[in-house]
Amino acid sequence: MEAKTSRAWLLDFGNGLQAAVGNHEMWQVILTPTLFDVPVAPTYCDHVLVFQGHVLPVVNIPNLLGYELTPTVDKSVVGIAVFQDNPANPIHYGCLLLANMPQNIYVSDDSACELPIDKIYWEPLAISSFSHNDETIPIINLATLFSEKIVHIARSN
Repeated sequence: MEAKTSRAWLLDFGNGLQAAVGNHEMWQVILTPTLFDVPVAPTYCDHVLVFQGHVLPVVNIPNLLGYELTPTVDKSVVGIAVFQDNPANPIHYGCLLLANMPQNIYVSDDSACELPIDKIYWEPLAISSFSHNDETIPIINLATLFSEKIVHIARSN
């Protein structure tokens, strides 16, 4: 039996951090977006993007995972993600601050693997992970990332 292959988006967050989302979960990519500061917000979500009349949170993954002291990306690429926290609920939107344009890749079930110890910080956000070009890439659970659980994830990193 042949292994199932699916398309995904490989996301580069800078600071050596990469993850993936399903092909259908990356709705749009905006280059040089206009972001608005949110005063007194945590550094991992201190900007919003106004898009088609909606105010969308912009998550900075390196800051969320505890890389606040390293240089952040230049805020010139934002991916708008779509997700549902439950199939019976409406679609939600959220933004991810990216270092580069996402890459469309193919992922085979044969490439599934466990997160290594040196990437265990992804565990609260990862649905699963796979091997790509000799790197373990977590698959982000967007419903978790854009939920109230994000506060607990940020505090633990």
